[in-house]
Amino acid sequence: MKLYEMEGFLLGKCIPGDLKVNETNAEYLVRKFSEAEERCAELSARLSMINGIIEAAEQGNKLAQEATETLVQESNALAAENAGLKSALNDILQPDAAVLERNHRVRALDAMETPVTDDFLAEVRAQGVEMFADKYRAQLTALPTTPENIFDAAHVSLRYQIFDADEFAAQLRKGVAQ
Repeated sequence: MKLYEMEGFLLGKCIPGDLKVNETNAEYLVRKFSEAEERCAELSARLSMINGIIEAAEQGNKLAQEATETLVQESNALAAENAGLKSALNDILQPDAAVLERNHRVRALDAMETPVTDDFLAEVRAQGVEMFADKYRAQLTALPTTPENIFDAAHVSLRYQIFDADEFAAQLRKGVAQ
């Protein structure tokens, strides 16, 4: 019912089309306001659901932005590292540098450092060792465990191998196990 229809109804000039038989004007208005309140509650619930979705999307967007910034920083570090390597190689491989002896070139190449690449490779190696440890964790979980066999050779061996693999992964990350 539109506002001008409501005005006509209240002034007694017109009757709404959805007025029930033997329904008084007061009953009609109570029913319409109840329907409006139900609709308002339904829309309010939808609005709070939408607000929750928007909030979750904003949090996801924030995490994605942080991850993107991290990747950009890593990419910039690798680009700087590669530019330094390219410059060093160009200096070594210049045509006028042909007189340099082979040992000098080898020493120059060995002196080049790539810390970002080394860190990345250490992380990849550590993840590989952790996957190996996870394989043993799955085997340990699959073994039947009772108070009698908890210290048998299979259980103890798997626990030691898991511990050693975790320690080695930590060493790889620190750069100790080169």
